[in-house]
Amino acid sequence: MSLSQDDQQLLPVIGRSIYQNIEGVVVESATWGCYALLFVFAAHIQISNGLKPTRNKVLFGVTCLLFMTSTILLALNIAWSEMGVHDILMVNPEEALLDKVDAANSKLVALGTPMEGLFLLNVGDAVVIWRAYVIWNRRKLVILFPVLCLLLSLAFAISDMICLQASNSPDQTTIPTGGRVCTWSEPLAWALSLLTNISSTLLIAAQACRRTRRAMALLVESGLIYCIFWMSELIIFFDIPRSSKAFYAYQFFASIGDQISGMYPTAIIVIVAIQQSFGDTIASSRTSSVRFKFGTGSGADSHRSQNQGRSRLVFAAVPSETMTSAATDPTLSGFRGGTDLNDHDHELVVLDKSSTDLEKGDDIVELVA
Repeated sequence: MSLSQDDQQLLPVIGRSIYQNIEGVVVESATWGCYALLFVFAAHIQISNGLKPTRNKVLFGVTCLLFMTSTILLALNIAWSEMGVHDILMVNPEEALLDKVDAANSKLVALGTPMEGLFLLNVGDAVVIWRAYVIWNRRKLVILFPVLCLLLSLAFAISDMICLQASNSPDQTTIPTGGRVCTWSEPLAWALSLLTNISSTLLIAAQACRRTRRAMALLVESGLIYCIFWMSELIIFFDIPRSSKAFYAYQFFASIGDQISGMYPTAIIVIVAIQQSFGDTIASSRTSSVRFKFGTGSGADSHRSQNQGRSRLVFAAVPSETMTSAATDPTLSGFRGGTDLNDHDHELVVLDKSSTDLEKGDDIVELVA
């Protein structure tokens, strides 16, 4: 049986749409794979640092929540593509293609609201604000503007979901039809989320300019990259026809957006966890240095190896004969004095190292507090 004229014209359109949907799934799956590696690393380093403190438990929970949200979004996008293929090409072969396309679009609208909610109601913005709050020594007034933007973004996101649920529009822009509130809810939620990230990144940058710290520089650089990416998401608010080549750019940014929105806050948590682990190492090293200094205060317990450039301490359970003679024979008093001087010099080196570790330790405390 030959296809009708309408079906013949519609079939290439359906094939192109399926091809574009598959492209989106492939791109998002690849991005999710990168995110999965980041999540495993983040979980490993957080568990290694210990989850007993309440703050560590909260951060670990947020890390898992972000990854779970992005994973669900990927699953919904895969289901979206599979449902379209199934309902249009695999059932009711005697029905006209146009009718099956309309029926499939009506069913797909049901997935739009949860997908939109998971994308907009993301706790990642709160992680960025929290980092700025800690870096500014928990000064609440400093983060007042980012918090206000976050709350307004949440309000417009909820409004957008309510309007989208009441709307039956199958357009890919996910902007519901209706009054001005419904029409502008999603763009405003997106813009306020972007403003939240920009303001928080600027707060971190202000502290980074005053103090030279690699961790702060990483936070600023990653924040700027994320803000630039988030601005590129503006393309999803335009109703680009699938017949246009620009739709492939739309599909690319829309696909990776679900994953990047979770990867960036996870990267922040990783930076903080690494600094916390490094801070614990510095603290342990500082404690060992103090013990080392007190343990080498007497020349009878250790002596300096004289046959190396920057000499090292060699521990001896029993004092050597030379040092015993130096302690008892007045003719060797010059040697004994030289030994005391060398021990004193090494003790100064230990003190200098301890002070350096102290400065590093102070930096770490500020970053991970």
